[in-house]
This record gives sequence, C-alpha cells and structure tokens, in this order.
Amino acid sequence: MKRCPQCLFLYPDSDEKCDFDQTVLEAVDDSALEPAIRPKKRSLAVPVAAAIALILGVLVVTVYYAFSQQPQKASAVTENTVNVPPTPTPTAVAASPSPSPVPSPSPSPTPSPKASPSISTAHTRATSDPVSTSGPGIGTRQGGKPVILLASGGKIDADEVWRTKDGVWYRRNGMVTLLKRGQVKTIVTR
Repeated sequence: MKRCPQCLFLYPDSDEKCDFDQTVLEAVDDSALEPAIRPKKRSLAVPVAAAIALILGVLVVTVYYAFSQQPQKASAVTENTVNVPPTPTPTAVAASPSPSPVPSPSPSPTPSPKASPSISTAHTRATSDPVSTSGPGIGTRQGGKPVILLASGGKIDADEVWRTKDGVWYRRNGMVTLLKRGQVKTIVTR
C-alpha cells in the first residue's frame, strides 16, 4: 500500500503519484498505519446480546402464559363441581286497587346456608315481602284513572302510577310493573 506524504491519502501499490497534489507516493507497511485508518474488527458483543435478550423475552412470555392459564383451568374445574340452586321465579302479588292504611309486617330474617355459595345479581331476588309504593301515586289522590302515554306512541290504562328513581311504576289489575324513564312520554288522568 502507498501513501501521499502531503495529504496522507492511501493508494494501491500500482499508483505512482497523488491524484490531488501530484506528489510522489511512498510505500508504507500495514503495521505503520494509524489505528483509526485500519479496518475495525467486527465485534460479536451486539449480536450475542441481542440473541440473549430474545431468549430471555421468550422465556418470560412462556412463564407468564403458563401461570395465567392455571387459574382459568382451576376455575373451570370448580365451576363444574359447584351446584348452584336454581333461582326461584318471582310470582305476582295480588294487591287491592288502593293502598290500605294497615302497616306492613316487617320481614323476619331467614338463616342463610353456610356451605353453599351465594350468588347475587341485580333484579333476581324474589321475596314474599309486600310491594311498597312509598305512598299514594297518581290515580289515588287525583280521583281519575291514570293513562301512561309511551314514547313509542302506545298508551297504558293503569289503576295507579308512581315515579321513582328507577323509572315509572304502575299497577293494573293487581300487577305491578316498572317502565324505564325513556319509555314514558307523559302521564295523564281521565
């Protein structure tokens, strides 16, 4: 290999003069070249570190997946072995068209079974307690029969109607029913 003494540019052995300043080139050994000019040896540290990181990542995901599947399998086994008694269907309670001034009896607590699991969901409780309307509703204090005008255009003739935070309740022929607020347009009396 040859080098220009002026600009220190490297040339192959076949060249005689520098292309830039036309100076005669000198022959140089590879050992005399500066370390910055020599080609660098490739380091294996980066590919080895990447391979180790990949293996550790796959190992962590595998362990996580194995532990997250065990509770699901255990719950599937226990779901098949737990006998849940069927929930009783609610029955209609016959009531008089107007509320009576007789106070309702307080319900007595019933002992709960200790061995069977308790599952409670909204609106699935059936009781024998009397239906409470929280006082007289529309129809008993105004004297006329209330008519519920629905948002869909229909109408319901009721014996009694009252509003709660849940929606509009009405009694018709002894049956008490709840309508959601969005279903009711207005309530009028005849």
